[in-house]
Amino acid sequence: MVRIWRVICQVEPDILMVHSTWAGVFVRFPYLFLPKGKKKIIYNAHGWAFLRETSLRNKKIYALVEKLLSYVTDCIINVSDYEQNAAIAFGIPSKKMLRIYNGADVLGAVPAVEILGFDPDKINLLFVGRLDRQKGLDWLLEQFHYNVSRQDVHLYVIGDSVVQDQKISVSDDRVTFLGWVDYQQIDGYYSICDALIMPSRWEAFGLTAVEAMRNGTPVIASNRGALPELVHKNQSGWLFELDDGGKSLQEILDSLDKSSLINMGKNARTLYEAEFTANKMRKALFSTYYKVAKE
Repeated sequence: MVRIWRVICQVEPDILMVHSTWAGVFVRFPYLFLPKGKKKIIYNAHGWAFLRETSLRNKKIYALVEKLLSYVTDCIINVSDYEQNAAIAFGIPSKKMLRIYNGADVLGAVPAVEILGFDPDKINLLFVGRLDRQKGLDWLLEQFHYNVSRQDVHLYVIGDSVVQDQKISVSDDRVTFLGWVDYQQIDGYYSICDALIMPSRWEAFGLTAVEAMRNGTPVIASNRGALPELVHKNQSGWLFELDDGGKSLQEILDSLDKSSLINMGKNARTLYEAEFTANKMRKALFSTYYKVAKE
């Protein structure tokens, strides 16, 4: 915190753009007691702490802290309508907030990747993310073990434990763990697979969905958090329930064929180009910086 403040004092910025919860606390808290001068503060939580799975008491405490810090914040950026509506419900002042979707850069050449034993005739699904409770891989593997009956569906898992020591293993030969892969190669995996699957329990945004759509890959996602904003049901992908014993996911998987996946992928790419490019995000951000600086 001291180092952060030392840099702020040296640079004397006109605008402080603060990302994530802890940075938001470290930078803004002192201004509750110290003069801010002419500098403006813009804050993006990238997922409010009170949207996580925790007790109502903790949610209220997190929201109270954010509401207090909002008094010294000139603009609050939310990455989805879901995130913004939740913030309003928890008492964060709506007049200070706006929504700017995250974006992903347009692709150059897609790297060629090879997966040992990959069968292009199967329905190949891809999971990308941390192996923690939020991302819901444990739920998905349970569905493969008990409910997913199709033998021509194969799941590839990219990721590993980060937040907590959660080691996941499965004996199903329809599941292949790839671990973390080089990010420079990730688009090759999106491209070679038929669909991305996201069984998230909560998501303030869901960048992997955008990365998949950038590659013309449709998304099969839970209907939690912001995912219904990114995945337009039966247009660019499919949405399923987490609380129906896997029934809705089973129905989706039973309906899949290569033709429908290709068509959905084309729609997904169109949606990406319209809403989720990095260029569109940058334009919105710079417009916000200019507006806040003039106020």
